Amino acid sequence: MHRIQVSRHTYRLCLLLIFGAALFLRAYRLTEIPDIVHIDEAGLGYNAWCLANFGIDRYGNEMPIYPENFGGGQSPLYTYLVVILIKTVGGGSLSLTLLRLPGLLSSMLVVVLGTALISAVYENRKVTLTAALLLTFCPYFIMHGRYALDCNLMLGCSTAALFLLVRYVKSGRLSHLAAYSAAFGLVMYSYALSYFVVPIFLCLITLYMLWCRKITFRRAVLSALCVCAAALPILLFVCIMLFGLPSVSFLGFTLSPTAASRLADISLSNFRNNIIDIIKYTLTHDGRPLDALDGFYTMYAVSVPFILIGIAASCRRWLWDFRSRTFRWEFVFFSFYAAGLTAIGLSHGYLYRANYLFIAYLYFLVYGIVSVYRFVRFLRPYFIGGLGAAYLVSSVLFIRYYFVSYSPAQTIPQFVPACEAIEYARSKPDVRDIYIDYSGVSEFYTAFFPQSPYAIAETAHEDGFGNLHFSVTAETPLNPKSAYIVLKNNQAFLDCLKESGITWEIVEYSSHCLYCAP
Repeated sequence: MHRIQVSRHTYRLCLLLIFGAALFLRAYRLTEIPDIVHIDEAGLGYNAWCLANFGIDRYGNEMPIYPENFGGGQSPLYTYLVVILIKTVGGGSLSLTLLRLPGLLSSMLVVVLGTALISAVYENRKVTLTAALLLTFCPYFIMHGRYALDCNLMLGCSTAALFLLVRYVKSGRLSHLAAYSAAFGLVMYSYALSYFVVPIFLCLITLYMLWCRKITFRRAVLSALCVCAAALPILLFVCIMLFGLPSVSFLGFTLSPTAASRLADISLSNFRNNIIDIIKYTLTHDGRPLDALDGFYTMYAVSVPFILIGIAASCRRWLWDFRSRTFRWEFVFFSFYAAGLTAIGLSHGYLYRANYLFIAYLYFLVYGIVSVYRFVRFLRPYFIGGLGAAYLVSSVLFIRYYFVSYSPAQTIPQFVPACEAIEYARSKPDVRDIYIDYSGVSEFYTAFFPQSPYAIAETAHEDGFGNLHFSVTAETPLNPKSAYIVLKNNQAFLDCLKESGITWEIVEYSSHCLYCAP
């Protein structure tokens, strides 16, 4: 008994240390890595600031359930979490830390509840620790929570919902049924693709639970009602968007078709290719440096064969026991994965849009490792040693590169806010106009120097507002009374400045050069 007690304490201590490492890898230099601000981050941040201080988004929509963003929409959960942080912790002000904090918390939710999910399914401490280590050190689980992309919250929400579903299946308690149903309703606030993923998955898993006698028809109806109650504002918003209904107020929010243009993205025309692409991207990378890197992939190259083995083995397992009506956990993750692929097939297959698939990949990866471990009976010590060494080397190389050399600013410098240059230009008393090389995108300015959306709307014109201009082109007038903040790779305009005959004070920053009168 004493040995068992020590083992339990050691297990909990290991989990605590792993979770501590996970928090460090997600919080360390959060505002510096990545060293750019995604345009959707900037737009979300300014929207949240406007909502927190004025009750409207930057386009003037009053408390929208789906804030407007670049003519489309932005999922409400992330935006309103930032609103709450601004009104409480921030005291009305926005910072990059507050903007990225919900992503960090969601990432930690994936680590903690993802570990609990695998523990509930396997009831094996070694397997649970393996899952915790994978969640802590695999690249995608670290990277996706370090920048404020609204859709990334779907992974954390889906992980929580799946954990509560597993808990209901194991207990059969009515309170657990209400909890998992409400959780899947809340998932629908995290990302628009959940409008497809959640209904498809819940239909599949409910039919399977009915087949395996894990739920009664009455409880299935009750579950559906709980989902609809939790997601009622979103469901009403979808109806308004689909049928072109007029805007309505509901629970203090405005429901209006702000993202109706996004419906054009939904199509069956490229369904097969979208699915093929997203499987390839989620197992490797899609060329965008914020979610995965060539050479490390989303979960390291060593994981890919085990994920494929896990998918094949889990599919075979639940199909084998389907007729016997034996409930298999494999179906939970396979059906969630299938629902996710279906949603992606209807849209464009970008890696960040498929973030929720990674909780299924975690299960398949663990299942694949366990399957191979059981198969190589006499080589198990060598298998575990070799696999552990491969992950250790991969993790060390990735962490060293990510926290020392990783710099997306070198490939997409236009996403680097020129805050220091702007502050310096504004401090010059003789500068009348400031031209900023932001390609006509004001959000990189307003996210860090927020102004009343009412004031901006009153003074806005084609390329800026007031004495601020957010683009530089061949037609931009050159004047010694103006300041020009230009990207270093915009050689054409830099040459124009040098050949203008005007004497400039030149200040260099990481990605920009400031030209102003001395």
